[in-house]
Amino acid sequence: MNKNYIYIQKAQKEEYDDLRKIFLNTRQEDFNWMEYDSIKLDDFDISTEGELILTAKINNEIAGFVSIWEEDKFIHNLFVSSNFKRCGVGKALINQSAKVVGLPLVLKCVKANENALNFYLSQGWTIEEEVTEKESYYLMKYEGINVLEK
Repeated sequence: MNKNYIYIQKAQKEEYDDLRKIFLNTRQEDFNWMEYDSIKLDDFDISTEGELILTAKINNEIAGFVSIWEEDKFIHNLFVSSNFKRCGVGKALINQSAKVVGLPLVLKCVKANENALNFYLSQGWTIEEEVTEKESYYLMKYEGINVLEK
């Protein structure tokens, strides 16, 4: 797929059904450390409650979304539809998140999610801490592209 213009806006309620499907399908496809049957459609509503949600669209089709706990500049969820992977959607969502809530951004990346970890590292995120709990994860920080120039 060629890289088309990515339009990002605050999520509209009428988009939530599509966002739920992206959240469900991506987790079922990529989260092999979770029990497949434990992943539910309404997990989206629980996981994004009280968060700012930004939706990315390409050619008027929802390509992905990010949800942010604004107080902490914490990216809680970043999901891209499998139809739009490697089109710059994740990068665009991170950049727009930084514009909307400011820097630095932080997130937790499950250690078993190697694809996400490699993506974040390629975008200039740094691992601040490794936490070993029931589900081991990395606490990561993004201070912007200028970090790479230091």
